[in-house]
Amino acid sequence: MRISLCCLSLLATPEAWAQQAQPVPAPVPQGRDVVRAADDAFGRRVGIEDVGLYSESEVRGFDLQSAGNYRIEDHYFVRAIGLPLTLIDGTAIRVGANGLRTDFAAPSGVVQYDLPDVAPGTRARVETGWWGGSGPVLSARVTTASADGDLGLVGSIQANPLQDYTDGTGGDFFAAGIVPRWSPLPGVKLTGMYGRTWFERGGDTVFATTDGTPPPEVVRGPERSQPWMEQRTETTQAGLIADVDAGRGWAFGASAFLSRVHDQRTYFNLIRFPAGGGPVEESAQAFGNERFRSLSGEVTAAKSFATGVIAMVRRRDSLASMGPGTALPLVRFADVDAPVAIPKPGFEIDPRRKRDTVGQWAGGVGYRLSIGSAAELRADVQRAHYTKTVRALDGSETRETTRPWLYSAAITGAITPDLTVFASYARGLEEAGVAPGNAANRGAVLPAALSRQAELGLKYRIPGGPTLIAGLFDLSKPLPGLDANGVYGFVGEVRHRGVELSLAGPITGRLSAVLGATLLDAQIGGELVDAGVIGSHPIGRPEAIALANLTWRVPGVEGLAIDGGVNFRGQRYANRENSATLPSYAIFHAGLRQRFEVEGQPLTVRARVTNLLDKFVWNASNAGLFTPNGKRVVTLTVTGEI
Repeated sequence: MRISLCCLSLLATPEAWAQQAQPVPAPVPQGRDVVRAADDAFGRRVGIEDVGLYSESEVRGFDLQSAGNYRIEDHYFVRAIGLPLTLIDGTAIRVGANGLRTDFAAPSGVVQYDLPDVAPGTRARVETGWWGGSGPVLSARVTTASADGDLGLVGSIQANPLQDYTDGTGGDFFAAGIVPRWSPLPGVKLTGMYGRTWFERGGDTVFATTDGTPPPEVVRGPERSQPWMEQRTETTQAGLIADVDAGRGWAFGASAFLSRVHDQRTYFNLIRFPAGGGPVEESAQAFGNERFRSLSGEVTAAKSFATGVIAMVRRRDSLASMGPGTALPLVRFADVDAPVAIPKPGFEIDPRRKRDTVGQWAGGVGYRLSIGSAAELRADVQRAHYTKTVRALDGSETRETTRPWLYSAAITGAITPDLTVFASYARGLEEAGVAPGNAANRGAVLPAALSRQAELGLKYRIPGGPTLIAGLFDLSKPLPGLDANGVYGFVGEVRHRGVELSLAGPITGRLSAVLGATLLDAQIGGELVDAGVIGSHPIGRPEAIALANLTWRVPGVEGLAIDGGVNFRGQRYANRENSATLPSYAIFHAGLRQRFEVEGQPLTVRARVTNLLDKFVWNASNAGLFTPNGKRVVTLTVTGEI
């Protein structure tokens, strides 16, 4: 978690480029169908339903959080936690052909959050029912705006009493948010946002084995944390956005965002299976009163003309303060599916804190060239000054400064009005971490990691039908670890090469589809692999990802749509040594949506079953810990619009 401040960008962009702005995700249609809203297969979310090869935290096998690749309506955003449903209308993952128009691009793409818009008049949407594994729900959104649409407000609430989680824990969840919009003058648009969430649940639980092999299948449902492990968390999200069209090709923008988390009390449980069988062991830690926050801001100025340049200056300040945790008594279960409850022991939260700060300046210039509708060129270069300081629990401090050159370039060429080809390259900066307690250089700060990405592909809009995107990508970044002398540093490289395919859009007038696949070759190289300490493949990265999602509007039955799909994940390695694998699997889902009117007011009934065949899956983290997937659940809701 961090405090982050990114300040100033001065932009001058080509006129043709301004006319072909960032691709905006398709508006969510009536009924909020995520398949019809998606413009590619890489990632789209509407409400609690999503479709895509990637998630908001991982793209092409790499973590987006460490790179900070998030935007709110194209404005730079550093998050401590994701935005709640009460503040957004949906999210989209921009990568490949749909991610080329990001200024000063970084590897792995960008996640775009969309705030709800306003329209003249007053309307409301109320949803109630059962949200699959989340339990009962009541959600409401009211939108009101003046007759000219210049002043409006969106207010939302969400209540999930007795919410269930995949690890068997439960608790209450409440959220509220407002998004005001105001256009005080022609060409001037001001947007605000403010949201809070309050939720509680049992302790977090993960699984491990002593030999690194996947655990045996467990029953999903029982809560395996102790009954007295009650976690409480509050979050706050706030922000202001200003967009000004000053005329004569000038446009200005400014934004500031706050993302904050307050963990009043949290628990972490690790259930370990012994290699020879016997009782499982549950070790736990308690954490209390931890706070994380992120501040981010940006100012931009743009001038449109035939060709142009971009100048940018940014500043970011980050802060993370973390406790070491308090160890709790070890608990043994004779049967992992029949957890043993123990009385709450007496313990105190360790008051010490580890402090991690980052200061970063960056300045850069870029060039834009548009050759009519035939080709477009983008090139950026920037110099970063990155300093990371860590204060250990004993008060000692270490510091590391890195001053890298970062650059990106992209070219797009039109073969026909419907077919374009593209190529791009980007070099980015990411935080690399600190030497752990078992390292000879314990507490040492690593320099910033430099990642790179190259991609090549095409985009074809089938006349009257879906859009096809195909691409090749090659990403790499340094691998931190302990060398033969026990010193923590960069000991190799992680490289992900792959092929992406996406086909999304209308197949016929009544059938819409999102089809996609990624073939991934994830490799590790370096001294640890050469010495046989670790395998040549990272943990948990599937060799293939694929999906197929369809929505069919039934003829002869007004307002009825049937949807279904499948998500496939290939074989993955389960441990660092690559001595065990997790098998490939497919998860199916199916549902229907019936939209009709009652006394002239729209009403939608939504029914959906996820994990239709109740498939059990173990997922492995980078640390070699395991978590199960969610069991089969049913969603049944009624949504009314007034």
